Amino acid sequence: MRSKQTVGQEVGAVEPMSVVDTAWLRMDTLDNLMVINGVVEFETPMSRESLVRLLSERLVVKAPRFGKRAMSKNGHYWWEPVPNMDWDYHAATITLPEGGDPEQLLQQACSNVVAEMLDPTRPLWRFYLIESYRGASALVFKVHHSYADGIALISTLDAIADTSVLHSSPAARVKRKSFEAKTSALHHKLQVLLQKGLFYSAFSAAWLFEMFRVAFLPSDSKAAFKQSLSSQKQVAWARSLKIEDVKQVGRAMGGTMNDVVLACAAGSLRRYLASQGRPVDGIVVRATVPVNLRPLEEAMNLGNCFGLVYLPLPVAQADAGARIRAVQKSMKSLKSGAQAVMSYGVLNILGHFPTALQRFALNFFSHKASAVMTNVPGPSEAVTLMGSKIKRSMFWVPQSGGIGIGLSILSYAGSVEFGVVADTAVVENPRVLVEGFVEEFEALKKAVNASSVGHAQPHAI
Repeated sequence: MRSKQTVGQEVGAVEPMSVVDTAWLRMDTLDNLMVINGVVEFETPMSRESLVRLLSERLVVKAPRFGKRAMSKNGHYWWEPVPNMDWDYHAATITLPEGGDPEQLLQQACSNVVAEMLDPTRPLWRFYLIESYRGASALVFKVHHSYADGIALISTLDAIADTSVLHSSPAARVKRKSFEAKTSALHHKLQVLLQKGLFYSAFSAAWLFEMFRVAFLPSDSKAAFKQSLSSQKQVAWARSLKIEDVKQVGRAMGGTMNDVVLACAAGSLRRYLASQGRPVDGIVVRATVPVNLRPLEEAMNLGNCFGLVYLPLPVAQADAGARIRAVQKSMKSLKSGAQAVMSYGVLNILGHFPTALQRFALNFFSHKASAVMTNVPGPSEAVTLMGSKIKRSMFWVPQSGGIGIGLSILSYAGSVEFGVVADTAVVENPRVLVEGFVEEFEALKKAVNASSVGHAQPHAI
């Protein structure tokens, strides 16, 4: 039986836009569109008629915000219902060129979609069906970040699936730690205070400490990934890794699956810089990493409820094992602090101020990082839409300000997927990064397997 739960508010109702969602709505620039892009590959073909039914009978019904467009007047923002959805626009089709490697053709199609701007007079999302792809179909999509964050989109996917599999998502099984409970409580207090206009009283000493600590962080090394942006984007994804293989490497090295993938991403960035003849020793490369602040019982709600932390990526570290230990240490420190809540509070405040001031602040903070990196836990069981089972899924996280690289990690149906979207002025061909990621993991796996019989250590480059 399918879940009858509806995501969001009543169909057809005008919905006030939250201050945080307003901030995300206004984050678009010519160089960086604040849009989540993705692709799913099906095991069997899907017709456009089935796609239209999926969107019209499930998506806008189960998640009513998708039937609304963003509106503003005199500094006020809201979601307004659209009475007649244009399905020719929202359910578009793409035909891949004949010949060539299908995956490379799909990759280029995804890059083309990433570059497209959404029509601001319509709901800010669009799907593109590729009816013929490797004997089945593929579906490319783009959704503006103001509609939902990654956790909410996973819940939305489950709500429109033929059968609910949300119980199999790692996020649904995680017990909230005391830190998360505290940040949730602080988040709700902050919302109440902001609504009353008591902005400054909402900041505790810890928040102020984190705000000043981030503000006084040195900028990332310009020699690494801080070139001026071109607004041209390319995407790539790595071959799938088995979750159990990643977990096994993590256990052998005293870390978690998350530690392993973050360290492999850092190693991939190091490989890229070395291949370009750029310096790698002593460089500073940080990634902004989203931290979920949404209580588990609110996972079905749309909108954005997460903070950002600035994670130092150990790109300057040559030893792979040392990179994992460095990631562990940094994440432990960040999780024990209030940086995520602080950044969420800053967005709450910026959403009240003019767009120009918001962009100035975001540009300032974007100098402190070279990439956005997100890890979304998807369901461990395959999702089926209109009778077509999704065999693989990938998405690309948007960037803000002057950040030119997005690194995305998704666990789905027993696999770990890694994708990159990059401004071509920063990384001309992101496929080099995803290939480096796989090479880093395979080297770690080989070293772990060898060490189990008494020889070999994690490599250094």
